[in-house]
Amino acid sequence: MAAWLLLTLLLYQALLAAAHGSVQVTGIVGKPVLLHVDVPPGFEVRDAIWRYLSPKEELVATFFRGSSETLYQSRFHGRSRLHKNLTLEIGQVELGDNGTFSALLVNTRGHIETRTLHLAVYEVVSQLAVQVFTSTGQNSSAGACEVFLTCGASKGTNVTYSWRRAEAAQLHAGTHSFFEAGQVLRVQLGPGDRTACYTCTAVNTVSQVSVTIVPWKHCHKEEGVAASKYDYRDILLIALPLAVLAISMVTMGILHSWKRSGKHRIASLADACEAEPVPV
Repeated sequence: MAAWLLLTLLLYQALLAAAHGSVQVTGIVGKPVLLHVDVPPGFEVRDAIWRYLSPKEELVATFFRGSSETLYQSRFHGRSRLHKNLTLEIGQVELGDNGTFSALLVNTRGHIETRTLHLAVYEVVSQLAVQVFTSTGQNSSAGACEVFLTCGASKGTNVTYSWRRAEAAQLHAGTHSFFEAGQVLRVQLGPGDRTACYTCTAVNTVSQVSVTIVPWKHCHKEEGVAASKYDYRDILLIALPLAVLAISMVTMGILHSWKRSGKHRIASLADACEAEPVPV
């Protein structure tokens, strides 16, 4: 009972105490994070209270006269640990753990110090992939290929995207355009860009991933091979009727051959019958 009364008094005094500036702490999903408080020189801590302030206030851990406690019904129940130096450890950090923590320190003279820490949790960028879409319309110049490159990561929070071309300081505005905050790149390629490499980089505060692609390979224009004027549908429209006609002619020829063969066999039988003498 006395501990709870002391806790209530300390929380009330904390509202009146001047807090230091908020310290930014970065956490990674699935990994532990340490929330450290700097204790002023000569400040002998007797009691300490850790609270989570957002979205609602929750008691996380306490330290009273050498005894620590972390089994409070907060979102960190079972994942929190208070070290001897009063550092609060949160295990298996989640995206929902983003928020502000407050540490209230009381020394043996009853003086109070408060520390505020803001935890920002990020998911590592992974599974980055580039998709290529080509457009070779009739209005395109000879040998040109318009390409749209889309870059996306299936995992990661607060991700930003950027593009670069190998051996180029910057992308020329006349042949390159960006869409969707840099996630989509439009490129106008020419015959001299057969080996051009483009790299997409996805980055956030805790990670960075890149993937490289040669977009010309997706333009279906190979060295020394003339581009076809017809697609497979045009070929089918021409080849299919010819095939049907050829099959019909072969079938008619076979039937005609069988018919002639049948007539010749009948005539031979008739001649044989006439030649054979009839018994009297």
